[in-house]
This record gives sequence, structure tokens and C-alpha cells, in this order.
Amino acid sequence: MLQEYTPPKSKNVRRNKGGRLIPITLLALFCCAAISSQNASLRSTGNVPAFLRSRWDRFLLYFADPKTKIYRKASDGFNVVVDVAVLVMGEAAAFEKWYDNMKDIDKDNVNLVLIYASYDDAIQKQEDFHQANIDGVKSGQFVDFEAIPIIDKTWTEGRNILAAQALRKEKSRGKEFDYWFFLDDDVEPVCHPATDRLFGEGSCWQKVFNFLGSEAVPQKASTVALPSYFKDGFSAVTNVNGFNVAIKRSHISYFIPYTALKPGMSQWISQAAHMCVTGSCMPNSVVFIPLIYAENGQHRDYPKAGYIIKNIHEIVTESFHDTSINFIPCHDWIKFSDYQEGEFSTDTSRMIGPYQTGVELNEHMSFTNTSYCTPLRNRFAEWEEEMLLEEDPVTHTHLKLDEPKGESEKKDIIVMVMGEAASFQERLDRLCDITDVKITFIFASYNEEVVIEPSPKQSAENNIEAQSFTKKDLYFHTLYISKKTWTEGRNRLAEEALRMEKLRGKEFAYWLFLDDDVEPVCHPGTVKFLGGGTCWQKIFNFISGDDVPEGASTISLPWFAKEGFTSTSNTDALFAAFKRDTIPYVLPYATLPKGSSEWISQGANFCVINTCLTDSSVFVPYINVKNTKSRPYLREGFNVENIFSVVTQNYHNLEPGFEPCHNWNTIGYYAQGEHSDSIVGPFRTSDELNQRIPPHKYEYCSPLRNRFFAWEKSIMESLPDDSSSTLQDDSSLASTLPDEDASSLPEDHVSSLLEDEISPFKESDENVTIMALEE
Repeated sequence: MLQEYTPPKSKNVRRNKGGRLIPITLLALFCCAAISSQNASLRSTGNVPAFLRSRWDRFLLYFADPKTKIYRKASDGFNVVVDVAVLVMGEAAAFEKWYDNMKDIDKDNVNLVLIYASYDDAIQKQEDFHQANIDGVKSGQFVDFEAIPIIDKTWTEGRNILAAQALRKEKSRGKEFDYWFFLDDDVEPVCHPATDRLFGEGSCWQKVFNFLGSEAVPQKASTVALPSYFKDGFSAVTNVNGFNVAIKRSHISYFIPYTALKPGMSQWISQAAHMCVTGSCMPNSVVFIPLIYAENGQHRDYPKAGYIIKNIHEIVTESFHDTSINFIPCHDWIKFSDYQEGEFSTDTSRMIGPYQTGVELNEHMSFTNTSYCTPLRNRFAEWEEEMLLEEDPVTHTHLKLDEPKGESEKKDIIVMVMGEAASFQERLDRLCDITDVKITFIFASYNEEVVIEPSPKQSAENNIEAQSFTKKDLYFHTLYISKKTWTEGRNRLAEEALRMEKLRGKEFAYWLFLDDDVEPVCHPGTVKFLGGGTCWQKIFNFISGDDVPEGASTISLPWFAKEGFTSTSNTDALFAAFKRDTIPYVLPYATLPKGSSEWISQGANFCVINTCLTDSSVFVPYINVKNTKSRPYLREGFNVENIFSVVTQNYHNLEPGFEPCHNWNTIGYYAQGEHSDSIVGPFRTSDELNQRIPPHKYEYCSPLRNRFFAWEKSIMESLPDDSSSTLQDDSSLASTLPDEDASSLPEDHVSSLLEDEISPFKESDENVTIMALEE
């Protein structure tokens, strides 16, 4: 979109007699072509004359073997198709060219949607293109397209309209794209002949998409772009011309929407704002496609005047700065060179590379600073919500938003937290905002009793008084468990869950254990995959939704957000949502000798899950966890000898021949999966992940189930005959449950056991007798 730039004379360019710029790498092409015609069989640099062993030649000759290609992504035989939204703004007359270019793309490797915004006129005879799609289905010569007239819109406004339509397209089809590829209508890729060998056969556009779908794209890349000159290797910059940018969907929320500009302002300023975002959040993350460059032969007449530091800084400040949290990106960008495209800068540090492979480039790319740039994600979320409520400019309809779930569809989850009494109200407030699930909340305080004082928000919304908080689909009670260790506290909460199930006459779908300092961090992708609302709402959306693999035993939050569906065996217990049917294999937590490291009970759980429920702890995608503080519990003594002793004492004596983890002789076995590269995935769908989760070893691990049932029976026998109280000597209780028996509970508090429903405590196994609900 920027005007043609005349770079300064430097060692990187030469001029022909007419004064036209010629990159040095292009000169090398002529030499290579001449030599290749004489030495077509060359396959190694050892056979090449010394004068040709330049950096360019070494790069080409690295790929000289016909077997060397930039392979498409694949995993264990599953071909992964790259999914791209091609977002073009241009003249109506140029649409047919874009349709023709895109219809030739191999649909077996590339799934694309062309969204074309015409600024001068509406596209005529669209029905002809739709008919061509119908006729071309069998041959693959078709394009899923949408055409939007955006008469009299600026370049920046047009980009945002295209982005909004990409959002609606994702919503309507139920999944996100891999890339949003923004393009001006005059962009034409130019491919070097070597790309036939590297990127596969087909049109130059086909090779561009093949690269986007390949493993050659560095992991740290935020954006992939076509350079203005051939690149003899893998290289990256911070500042790039916006006339063609394929932004990874995982990074869209940092860049979109483009900054709003005042009437008459230079359209280049919105690109400068993008450069600011890249430089502040993910420097050197714009990767150039090697061996292909872009030409743009014409330029729309748009405002260019006023592209000065003062105006750029004004827009960046208005759009991004939040001094209350010290988020002030680019406040010190005071030189015009700060906004210069890296490809043309005389400062060689502005472009890293070229390197022979994408892996090498990735090693030299900067680490992202996305946590600092969280305000940009929040800005995107607000814009996204607004855009999804607007009318679709193509269908002239509004998106049908998800309807609230019916009572019978809602998952029933018990949330159990052990922590400081002061943390209770904050946890309760967050759960009050959760919708579409039924929540029972038990809070165990270890330092003092909880004093329940509803917040002003709760009092206004629910007209409640202290000690009697009520909200549909949520009720709670509190315990005071002084002088309990972390492990004892978790088991005490588990006891309370059992009592609650007996009182209700119905099991929960999940038992969710949380530490009181757990905080989720939502990343780009959560809105489309996990729905709207707070980050906690998105977590409950996942737990209660259809994307949990059938083979999952546990839902966990990772330390590092996962872009897709992943699982492992060993996950940190600070957040653990156990499916109810796997509870008998993981609880109660192992009993520890006095003075033991509290981590050992987690180590014992790692042993159990590795043995019985291998790789079935599934991470919530696009969300990671942080714990802002840690309770001062005992950590010392977490070693193989102590863990093995606890595992032996708790499990090996249950039945002869049942000796889980008897050969785990190094501490590495007890490392969390994220820290030992023991991750399954990521996969694009939960079904793909489910196929990789091994079958559970229920029969072999039946001694664990029998251990649980014996423990459960002891808990049930401790209940009073009228089941009206769950108090024990070591706890006090503040509850929203009424004093009457279960039959008198309000319908919106707990679910009653239906007359024809079998009690969940009646076990079909004849060898196990569990106390039923009825006396």
C-alpha cells in the first residue's frame, strides 16, 4: 500500500544503465541460471567452481537434491490443510483476476475463503461466479468467496471491514482460520525457478500457500509476508509494508482492528501503528517467504500527506496507551527511522538473516512480550464483540448467537478451593458470573473462619443478607480446616464432595480442585473456540462443551498456552478437573508421613495417571495458568526415594501383583509433562487427540477403585442418620443449604433424585457394596 520507496545506495543494491534498482541477489540468479544449464547434474557444492560458492548459491544448492522440499505439515500420517482467509480490497474489475488465481489452488492442501471488498463499484454478475463454483466442484476449480461493496471507504476502514467479515465467517463455520491474509488488489507474486523444487509445482500463488502450510514457517513468526526483493534464505523484520501480510490467527488480537484515523490523515499511519505493535510485542517476527517477492504495479489514490512523527505518535497514543497500567508502546519512537521498513533500512540490525532454514531463523528471533501487550487483546475482544453483533454486509442478517442451555443440558460441577479466608469472596464473585453450568462451591479456609459479607454487587443483584447468599445454578458452603496440610485439605474437600452427592442424591459431572491463587490467562483464539465471557467463563465453556475428548480423565490448565488440543500424564494439581468416573482411580490423595513434601502426593498421582489413565490429562486450549502466590507448605524432600516409599505404602499393598511405578528410578518420571516434552499434540480437533489417548487400564487398576470405595464407605458411615449436617469436629460450616433434608432443597439449588433414577452410589459390581441414598 505504501508508495514505491527508493532505497539509499548501499552494498545491497545496484543500478542498471537506466538507473533501475537491481538487487544483488537477482544478479546471482543470472549466474546460477547460466551455470545450471551447463551443469544440470550438480548436486553438491563440492562440484561447483569456487567463484560461485556465494551465500545465495549455497542456499540454492542446499535444496538441489530433488528429495529436498519444504514439506507440508503432517502428523503421524494425518495431512493438515492450511486454512486461510484471503482478504483483498481493490477495484471491482480486479475481482475476476483474484477469483481465477484462487480457484486454481489445490483444495487438498489449502482451504481458503476469498473475501473481496470493492471500493469503486459493486461486483457485477456474481451469479456467474457462483455458477462457475458449482460447475468446478468436481475438478476442484472453485472458490468459496464473498464480495462486499465498500464505496468511498479508506484503505484503513476497508481493512477493518474485511477483518470483521473474517470474524463472522469464522463464527458461521464454527472454527478459526490459520491465517488472515490481507492483500492489496495489485499484488502479484514472482517466483524463482527453484521454487518448483522447494515449494512444489503449481502457480506462484500455490507456492505461497504451500509455504504458509509448511513446517518451514518459524514458530515465533507472527506474520508471513512477501518481500519487495528476493530473499536468499529465511529472514525476518519488525517493520513491513502492509500491502501483503498473512497474520497468524493466534496473533490477530494484537494487530486488529487497525487504528482509527482522523479524516484526511495519511493512510500510512495505520501501518506505522502496526509496526509499533510488532516492535513492542513481538519484534523481528515478520518472516519473509524465501525465493518469492511481490510486485504491486498500481497504487490507489489515497491520502499520503501528513505522515509525520507527530501524527503517528498522536494516533498510537489515542489507540493504545493506558498510563494507568504503564502501557505506553513506542513512546520513545522519536525518529522517522523507527518506522522505516526493515527491508530498506541502512541499519542491518533491522533485518535478521538470511539463514538456511526456518529453524535457524527461529533460534535468532526475539522472544515475544505478549504479556505486556495484554491491553491490545482486550481492545480486540471489545471490538470483536461489537462486530459480531452488527449486520452481515453480505447476507444482511445478524449472526445467531448461542442460545442459553436448558436446565437438563447444564453440566453439574463441584468447585473445591483450599486457601486463605480472605480469598473466599473473590472466588465467589468470579463464580457468580459463570453461566450455563450448575456450580457447587466449597471453600476450605486454613488460617481463619470465613466471614461472609456479600459485595455491593451481590446485594444489589440478589437482595441478599449475609450468611444467606442465593443465586440460580450456584450455591456454596465454607469449611474451616486449621492445621491441615495441602494433601489433607484436598482429601477433606473430597470427603465433602461425597457428602454433597449423597445429600443431593446425584453425582457431579466433574470434581474441580483449585488452589486459591490460580489465575487463568486467555490468549487469541479463545473467543471462537471457547465462546465469550470472562476467562473463567471460557474455561467452564470448555469443560461443559463437546470438545472434551472422550478419553480425557482430567481437564488441566497448562503453564504455557497450547494452540490446539493437547494432553499429557503429569500436570500440576493447582487446577485439576477430574471427570467423575475417574475419581475412584485418583482419590483419595496418597497419605504422607508427617513432615513430607506436599509435592509427593502429586507425584503419587502422576504414577497413578501414567499407569492407569495414560496421557489423559487434557489441557484447555489457548489458556495458560499463573499462580500469583504460593502457600508456605513443605516442599523439601521431593526425591525418588521418598516418592517411591509413599507409592509403595499406599498402592503396592492393595493386591498382589499390583505394583505401579516400581521401576520409576529417576526423578524425571515425576516431571510435569510440559517440562519434559511429554506432550501429545497439538491437534486441530479433539477427535484427533482422542485417537492418541491410550485406552484406560481399568481392570489392572481395579485395586485403586476398591481402595476408593472402602474410603467412600467410611465417609458415608460417618454421616448422621438424618443427613442434615455435614459437620465434623475439625470444621465449621457456613452454607446456603437449608437445615431441612434433601427433599426440601429449592429446585434451583440442587437436583433431586428422580423416582426412577438409579442412585449413583449403587454399584453394579457384586464384590463392592456402597451405601445407597435410601436408609
